[in-house]
Amino acid sequence: MRHRLTHLEGAMCPSRPPDARAWRDQSWQPRPRRPRDPRRPGRLKHPWITALAVVLGLLLGLGGLGSLLEDGREPTSGSSTPTETSTRPPARSPAPPSSPPSSPPRDDTATPAGKPSPTPPPSVVVVGVVDGDTLDVRGDGRILPKDRVARVRLLEVDTPEKGACFADEATARTTALLPPGSRVRVQRDVELMDRYDRHLLYVWTEDGTFLNESLVRSGHAEAVLFPPNDKHWTAIAGAEDAARQAGAGLLSACPETPPQTPAAPGPADPAAPDPADSAASPDAGLPDGPPAGVPDVDCSDLPGPVRVGPDDPHRLDRDGDGIGCDAN
Repeated sequence: MRHRLTHLEGAMCPSRPPDARAWRDQSWQPRPRRPRDPRRPGRLKHPWITALAVVLGLLLGLGGLGSLLEDGREPTSGSSTPTETSTRPPARSPAPPSSPPSSPPRDDTATPAGKPSPTPPPSVVVVGVVDGDTLDVRGDGRILPKDRVARVRLLEVDTPEKGACFADEATARTTALLPPGSRVRVQRDVELMDRYDRHLLYVWTEDGTFLNESLVRSGHAEAVLFPPNDKHWTAIAGAEDAARQAGAGLLSACPETPPQTPAAPGPADPAAPDPADSAASPDAGLPDGPPAGVPDVDCSDLPGPVRVGPDDPHRLDRDGDGIGCDAN
């Protein structure tokens, strides 16, 4: 019974509060540190500085990587590789001569880059055919005057004159290739016109046939060179060689006329009348014919008969009497 009361008293009475100044009387000792594990990293004193350094390093690294990728990128097919520009001033080209050239430039169809320029479509209209190597056309404003009728003489060829052997065949051949109303393409050489106001040209038909060369190859014309117009002379001269081997056209149909030799003077006939009293010579008063060395002249280009002499460089004398173009 007593034991129960003692236990009850101890449970009901509160314990004594601790003394607030008791800790001062105790001797203070530092807390012992645990030994550091070498496998565990230590704490950083200033982690924000470390983070800032890491961020700056990442930015610099990304910038360097981007420049490397940009330098190593291959150029695409549509872009060209940039070239190093020079700081030296460009060289000055020499000034062109003040005087104009003696002859007009050729009408070449090649570009500076070596690529041929597109061929213009046939735009010159044929008005009519005068003879085998002469025709009238209406210009397109490029080489020939626009919408004006101009006379054209084919370059580097010569067909027989009217009334001569194979003249009708040559005119018919040219008319068949260039019927009135058809369109042609023309090209000039060094000299555009002759002293008879004819345009000296090369002519192509609508289907691309080179008329000058075609007439020579078929034997309807002969190749004749009048310098300096020689742009297509190689092709035309080769066509004449082929025509001679084949005996085409006039080369076999028209035998060459041997040169006429003057008769030897005989003894004077006492009964013959005095030349001073006889009628005037048939070629008296006639103008001289065109000289050699100029583009071939046809009788259609002359106003009337002319005195040609024994040479007759343009073959205007059909009957060998020394007078050309008797029918004019």
